[in-house]
Parts: sequence; structure tokens; C-alpha cells
Amino acid sequence: MSDYRAIAGVSASLRNLLRDRMENPVDITIAPPDATITGMTGRRLNLYLFEINENGSLKNQEIPGHGHPGVYGHPPLSLTLRYLLTAYGDNETSVDADLAAQQILGDAMRVLHDFAIITPNLREHDDPAKPRILDPSLVGEFERIKLTWQPTSLEDFAKIWTALPHANFRRSVAYQVSVVQIESQARRRLARPVKTRRIQMLTQHRPEITTVYRTPLSPDDRAGDPRVKLLQEITIEGLNFAALKTWVRLGGLDLIRVTPVSDTQIEIAVPDDQYPVDADHPPPPRPIPAGQRLQPGPQLVEVLTERKTEVVQGGLDHGTVVLEKRALVSNQSVFMLVPEITSLNPTSGPATTLLTVQGKRLYQRGLASLVIVGDVAIEVREPRAGDPWAAPTDTSVQVPLTALSPLPTGQPYPARVQVNGAQSIEEGITFTLTP
Repeated sequence: MSDYRAIAGVSASLRNLLRDRMENPVDITIAPPDATITGMTGRRLNLYLFEINENGSLKNQEIPGHGHPGVYGHPPLSLTLRYLLTAYGDNETSVDADLAAQQILGDAMRVLHDFAIITPNLREHDDPAKPRILDPSLVGEFERIKLTWQPTSLEDFAKIWTALPHANFRRSVAYQVSVVQIESQARRRLARPVKTRRIQMLTQHRPEITTVYRTPLSPDDRAGDPRVKLLQEITIEGLNFAALKTWVRLGGLDLIRVTPVSDTQIEIAVPDDQYPVDADHPPPPRPIPAGQRLQPGPQLVEVLTERKTEVVQGGLDHGTVVLEKRALVSNQSVFMLVPEITSLNPTSGPATTLLTVQGKRLYQRGLASLVIVGDVAIEVREPRAGDPWAAPTDTSVQVPLTALSPLPTGQPYPARVQVNGAQSIEEGITFTLTP
């Protein structure tokens, strides 16, 4: 098991390997490249650990074979090390001063190429009686010390050497060592053993929604229209709606308990500012907080059912059969909640008119809101200094009609409101532009 000595153990292992396997051994130092080594001025090879990174692929992985397989938390710290290998010659002022250093560097690189993995059975002079090349702090580890030459640009080397205050640039190579693991000393957790086994089998299917539309208001009203106003009823068609209990979720509202018309149909009114009274909530009706009320635009629909299922439970015995209630959730569908216009004031006038629209869900801060007269869209916005209209609200908005000036006068234009992409669906509401 590796501890805090693992990083230093890698450096010591590299020094042992180079000392033992180089054809012309030299002194191996482990120091910053700009350090002055006391009593040493001749040929040598220097190892400098200049970068440490966490190994992302092993970040959350436990060491195989260590500890109980059920423990969790605090995996080992897995590291990747990068070393700078620098060679120094005998006489740095001679004509061929760099040749000796190049020979030392080539000798060392050959060793690291031949022994790219330092295994525990690698011994000094290949003699089983000699000490291991691998440092004692790394013996018995699952991960092996792997050496990889790292091609490094001149620019990257320049950054390293210029960061050293008293060093001249020298020939160097970079090597990466992976993976070094340091065991955590934090207490591990062991999952509790299973006391009771439970096997649940469900032969009934979950509810399924096939379509959602506004319940037709009259025989002439076509079925299948997904556009719905507040307090209007929607029809949900599908399968498997009949159960011990059935609920409907509209948008982000709480679940509403319903009684299905049949196993394939549910009808429910879209609430405004109060939840309907249901079997789970007796009178009086619950208010819906202002920030949770449904706003114009697409609204999700889900159906949930509760059914009894058989469960086999027990320890190491054959188990017993018990009944358990289980909730099943349907797929999601949508309907389009639209704003509602109740009146215009005035219903006619010139292009200088300030038009007031009354209704429901006409404005919500953060949602785009438009008043559309004919084919001209007028943005609903908060008044600024000097603007003659009142601040828009959920039930009333005012807009200037100056944008209508190019239109022909003397004829009525249909008026609509669009909020969050959903348009009102009232018919017969018009504004007549006059000279």
C-alpha cells in the first residue's frame, strides 16, 4: 500500500535504474536544474520532477484486490509525474564541451527505453540476491511504474528554463511516469448487508396518454383542438386510467385526484388560481401561489395511477407474498394554454387611440406579449418616462395604435393577444380604425 512516500519512491526508483543499467555510469542527482551540488562539478545526470497531475481515468477507481469489495468513498490519489532529464559534461568551456553531455543523455535514454516498465522482480545486475530496483515504498502496488518519453517543444522547454533564476539552458528531455497511487487515510464505509429480499412482479401496464385536446363545447366544436383557456375542460385519451387512485399533473402544479370517465378517458378543467376540490383535498379549495400558476404556452400533462401489486419478501427463507401499493407514471403529452380576451376599450378609433385589452393571462414578466390588430403586432411593455399607457398586468394591458396608421380606415380588424407564442382564440372581437 503506497503512502505519502510514493512520489519520492518513483524518483528513487528512476535513479536506481539509471545507476544500474547505464553503460558508462555517472552520478545521478535529484535536484532543480539550477541547483549547485556541493562537491560535484563533473559528469552527471539530473532528474527534476517539474509537473504533477491527477490521473482522470483512475480518479474514482479503487485499487483492485484491496479491502472489502463493498466499501466505498475516498479512493486513492492517482498521479501522473513528469520529469526533466538533464545531462552535464566534464568541462563546459572546452571545444567539445557538449559531446560528453550528449553521450550521457543518450545512454540514459536508452535505459529508459529498454526498461519502460519497472517491475518488482527487476534486480540490480539481474542478480536475485541483489536489492530491487523498485523503491521499497512501491513494492506490492497494483499499478506498475510506466515510463513514456514526452516530445516537448522548444517553447515549452524555454518556459521551464526561464522560470529558473540561475540556470543556463541545457539539453534536456521530458519523461512521463504513470500511475502513482497514494492511499487515502480517511475511514472507508461499508454498505450494510441485505436483511430482506424483495421481488416485485407487475402484470398490469402503466397508464399511457395518446392525445390531449379541449373538450368540445358544442356539437359544432371540433374535437382534437389542443388550445385551451383557463377553466375550460381538457380530455385526455389513452389506456389504463382506471385504478385504485388516479391523478393528473398539469404543468408544474401539484397532483390533482380525478375519477376517470372510463379506462381510456379522463376529463379535467384547467385551474386558474385555485386547485379543484378532490378526494385528497376536501373543501375549501386550495389557492395556487401566484408564481406557480399556469402561464400561456405549452403545458405538460401526466397521468399517475396507484395499483396493488404482489411482492415476495424475506431473508434467507422462501419468502412470503404480501400486497403493496405502487404508483405508475404515464408518458408525457402537451396542450396549449392560451390567453383570453374579454373586452376591448374602445372598439373603434383613429391611429392615435390608446387601446385597453381586458382578459386573463395577458401579461407575464419574462414572457413575450403582443397585441395583434389585423396583421400588425404591437409589443406590450412596461411604460417609460413620458409613455401614456398604464403598466401591464395579468388581466389588463394598454398599447398605442400608431402602428395601424398605414392601414385602410373604416373597416373592422380582428384583435388577438399572443403570450409566449400562444394566441387567444376568441372570435368576433374586432377594432375598427377610423380617420
